Amino acid sequence: MAGHGSHKALPEWLHNRQTKGTDVSEDFAGCCSMTPDLVKRLGLVKELEGHTGCVNCIQWNSNGRLLASGSDDKTVIVWDGLVGRRMARVETPHEGNIFSVVWMPGADDQLVGTGAGDCRVCILNVETGATVKSVIGHQGRVKRLTTAPDSPGVVWSGGEDGLVRQWDLRERWSMDSSNVLVNLTHHAGRGAEVKCVSICPSRSELIAVGANDPFVRVFDRRMITCSRLDPSAIPDTECGAVAYFVPGHLPGVEAAFHRKLRPLTSTYITYNKDGTELLCNLGGEQIYLYDKFAMYSTSAPINLAVIQNCDKKQLPANGFSNNGLKNGQSRTAFKNLPSDVEALKLEANSEFEAQDYSKAVYLYNQAISHHATPHPILCGNRAAALMKRKWDGDIYAAFRDCLSALFLDPGHIKAHLRLAQCLTELDWLPEATKCLDNFKLKHPEHKKSAAFTQREIDLNAALEKKSAASNRTGAAASSASPPPASSPVLSQYSAASFLRSDDDQVEAMDSDDDSDDDAVRPPSSPILHPGGISSRLGNISSEHSKQEFEFRLKARDYSARFLGACNTTTDIKEANFLGRNGQFIMAGSDDGKFFIWDRKTTNIVKVLVGDEAIVNCLQGHPTAPILATSGIDPVVRIWQPRPEDGQENTRAVGDLEAAASSNQRRMNADPFETILMNMGYRMNVDEEPGDANEGAVQCRPS
Repeated sequence: MAGHGSHKALPEWLHNRQTKGTDVSEDFAGCCSMTPDLVKRLGLVKELEGHTGCVNCIQWNSNGRLLASGSDDKTVIVWDGLVGRRMARVETPHEGNIFSVVWMPGADDQLVGTGAGDCRVCILNVETGATVKSVIGHQGRVKRLTTAPDSPGVVWSGGEDGLVRQWDLRERWSMDSSNVLVNLTHHAGRGAEVKCVSICPSRSELIAVGANDPFVRVFDRRMITCSRLDPSAIPDTECGAVAYFVPGHLPGVEAAFHRKLRPLTSTYITYNKDGTELLCNLGGEQIYLYDKFAMYSTSAPINLAVIQNCDKKQLPANGFSNNGLKNGQSRTAFKNLPSDVEALKLEANSEFEAQDYSKAVYLYNQAISHHATPHPILCGNRAAALMKRKWDGDIYAAFRDCLSALFLDPGHIKAHLRLAQCLTELDWLPEATKCLDNFKLKHPEHKKSAAFTQREIDLNAALEKKSAASNRTGAAASSASPPPASSPVLSQYSAASFLRSDDDQVEAMDSDDDSDDDAVRPPSSPILHPGGISSRLGNISSEHSKQEFEFRLKARDYSARFLGACNTTTDIKEANFLGRNGQFIMAGSDDGKFFIWDRKTTNIVKVLVGDEAIVNCLQGHPTAPILATSGIDPVVRIWQPRPEDGQENTRAVGDLEAAASSNQRRMNADPFETILMNMGYRMNVDEEPGDANEGAVQCRPS
């Protein structure tokens, strides 16, 4: 795949080494530590046996020589991960399952920190087996520890009591220590739990916190004074938060996910090595990445006036013209698409017409990646495929594509109509109404088209359904919820919706060869998430602080998402960067597999069977093309590229799309089926709907 920067020929690397000396080594290591070819060859090479329970956490040391693992058996084992030899086994003071293990910086690989279900944080000497520090530091399970390379002897713990605490080896440890860094219960309510924490490697003053809601919160430690835990204390008006992140379609829908036994919970968050990207595995949903534009920008990058004043004649700007409509979009001054991108687009169009929407999305992802900049036709077509596929979050992703398409081509009729459909399906009805009203002003000649009429029918049906539901719940319940509010981002509509034919068959894809490399490039995502934000702040109540309300209102949307894995059963499931430059994303899954995605295209490139039940942990080696995984099985597995000797890789999954589709069905299974699966029964989630024996229950083999 293009775009990783690793496709230099060997002579070019040798020339760079001769001309630049050792300066090229870091570039070489970053680009070549994991390449597409190496990923394709990944296979199991070792199984490290020694634990007697589930292995819930693993971590390489800084140079990649040692690997530490923590388990339900309450022990920590240190391995030579490259050789596969056990170096030390430490019995810990823990009385509960160990959920987190970290190497302590500045201790010459002698000390590790552990957090467990007994609310205890420990520091262990792996050479002597001695317990250096041990404290019951939380009133809930300790789910994650984190460290910073520039802070030797310091470890931060996140617990289900809603606290993040800072522990320093130079100080006395006790429950009464004045080391509470973040108390989420003061701001997000009494039920707030900290599930994961991560320190930014390039700016260690920043700490990201994941909780039992869809928000990721980033705090600046310089703005916080650690304090003693005092339940009666009045919360500080300055909480130290600097940014909140959330997928734009999720605030306000938490209750619906709970009813489906899919609570939205951040099970793992991590920065890339440069601290410019933040990755979140969101339990109950998908995997989301927030890039440097989402993380550090302070203003919305999209021009909010793309189609404002739509009742007035639009003047050409930036090469755009609203005159000369063709095939549902305006004839703008675009050049032809490059031949490789055009070929991908045509292939994707064919897959769409064949109703293989997953394959179409895959190809459109490739086309957009190859084109390097967003293009209205490609964005609009991918939106159409996403709207047909309808995996979790697809409608909102289509909505975002529509915004990008209309930013580039404000006269894109299909985009405008698809936007209205997305808003209706997202149940953002005031915005959908405004969208159609603006369409009538901007394109009065299409008010009687079949596509526009259908959008009005769909919207009216949704409004009637919502009105009926409101009448059933009564005036008291409806008055308890805030009135809907339109989003400022929606003033720049950007969606591509098909002009449906009279028989409402599968619509044809856009096929125009319009492109302009010099056109203004829209951002991959708006910083402020759309969708009537002030009415979709999530479960806001009187327990939430003013700062919580304000930061949720300004929460920033995701930059990319990665689909295919299922994360509904365990709350320690990781997602991580693979490759020194983070060229790939990897995550475990409830189906016993782990998935690897191309970071740039977001497409699945490899699926491997990593456990008999569930893969929870994945940690890439810091320098070599090696990774370690663990899960329910009492072993740690080491993976690296296999030799090209023609032997079959029995751990590799051949049909990547089928594995992803199966997990989407698993996540949306009936709640009763979900309970059975969590109890250890295997449901026939791999069968297509309508298959014989659907719903039959099979016991999981022991």
